[in-house]
Amino acid sequence: MGIFSQKPACRKFFTYATKTLDFSGLSAGLSSSELADFDVKLGQFKLSPEFVKVSEKLMLLDLQQYDLCQTIANISDRSERDRMFSQLAAIKMEMMRMAAHPEAYENPELSPKQSEREGVNETSIDSSVQHILQLFDNPATIGEALLEAAKLPFRGDDKVRFKQKQQQYIDGLSDHERPRWVGEMKNFLAQYL
Repeated sequence: MGIFSQKPACRKFFTYATKTLDFSGLSAGLSSSELADFDVKLGQFKLSPEFVKVSEKLMLLDLQQYDLCQTIANISDRSERDRMFSQLAAIKMEMMRMAAHPEAYENPELSPKQSEREGVNETSIDSSVQHILQLFDNPATIGEALLEAAKLPFRGDDKVRFKQKQQQYIDGLSDHERPRWVGEMKNFLAQYL
């Protein structure tokens, strides 16, 4: 029998509007040795407003763990489920590390204006977009794809359109809506190839 239960209880732990993380809910199911570095009595953990990038990363990791959890529920192969549960635990641990030490994750990145002034290498953008498009092919890596896509130097009002499409994913898509959304997002990002 696999290490984990057959039907995982999938839920989101990060609330973007209030920038809070349900630390105790997130830690459920993790071993005490994994939690040794964290004070799990925190309950709701609130990020300071200055950690905007960390909040976005937490939100996307939360979406990734939620999507992975839902994927796990549909897998019958026990070894594959256990492997994916290990990935899920790693994402949860990363979320807890990020919340506990947001200053370590708040790295300044080039803004689109800075990158235009400094002359972004078109080849690196092209390869980044190709990598992002590949990430969208796997439901378990959609969150990672959104994180990477958010770093692209969007032109005109494309940043707004990207944020709108990203918000659709955050709000939740049915199993029937997700393939269409992925296709639309890939077509949208393909213009940067």
